[in-house]
Amino acid sequence: MAKISHIFLNKNKKMETGRNRSTGWQHAKLTGHINESNVEKLFSDDNFKRNFCERIGILPIEKVKVGGLYEKDVDCILGGKTKSKTDLQLELSNGSLINISIKKGLGGQVYLIGVDRFISGFEKQFNKKVPDDINEFLHFYFYGNEKTSQILSDRKFIEGMPPTILKYQKNHNRLVWEHLCRYNKDGADNLLNWFKYNISEITEFCFSRGLAINESEWAHYVWYINLLGEEDVDMLISIDEIKKSAANHADQILPGSKNGGSTIQLPFGFVQWHQCQIQFHHSFSKISDIIRNEIE
Repeated sequence: MAKISHIFLNKNKKMETGRNRSTGWQHAKLTGHINESNVEKLFSDDNFKRNFCERIGILPIEKVKVGGLYEKDVDCILGGKTKSKTDLQLELSNGSLINISIKKGLGGQVYLIGVDRFISGFEKQFNKKVPDDINEFLHFYFYGNEKTSQILSDRKFIEGMPPTILKYQKNHNRLVWEHLCRYNKDGADNLLNWFKYNISEITEFCFSRGLAINESEWAHYVWYINLLGEEDVDMLISIDEIKKSAANHADQILPGSKNGGSTIQLPFGFVQWHQCQIQFHHSFSKISDIIRNEIE
């Protein structure tokens, strides 16, 4: 499959600020319509399709098999159904398929999943066992370890901790990085190292596979497309490139600096607790930076 090229357009526009809630909603709605319209030109605009193929060096598009921004349920590796990471599936003139994940914004959620489903899905997708100590500390850091409330009541672990951070941890039944290190520094370091050693697979899990069992549903490329306002960008990136660049920048995997370390910073974004689940965020800025570093 041809390597996708990087296309940067109009990214030097002045950032807009001061948008209130009402105008923000209107802007988001308008942005969605405009971007969806651009994506859906692949269905009917022959010139747009031809230009798209030339940009990324692929054979002519025969069919657009999955439409634009519409999700569909696919077979899940854990049983039942799940959402595919593919938003757009292109069948080329030689019968091969190109799957594209569309990002309309420069940052935000790329994957939200429960801790146990993440561990089980990761193990099955990559045939790699998550060690028991990592399993335990994933539950400590994100949600669901039975020992958490006991640790948060033990004076030897909470002495001198800011009340706001202690309250935050009790409310969310988790340990932030500072407290995790107080409890077991080696265990915390092992968790961070696990993210570093497995960042390529984690990247693929978040951007390409998710819990989809069939390879035909996995995304190959990310298309950042937003042709309105301050997030004016049009960039296509091979997910293999993101994986490779993320692995080469694993030194960027560090605890966040706020709230005692409530996030873990990643080469492609960050990961945090959200509603008792693991929430991975993507960042166009981070991804484009690590890829530029590879090229340079």
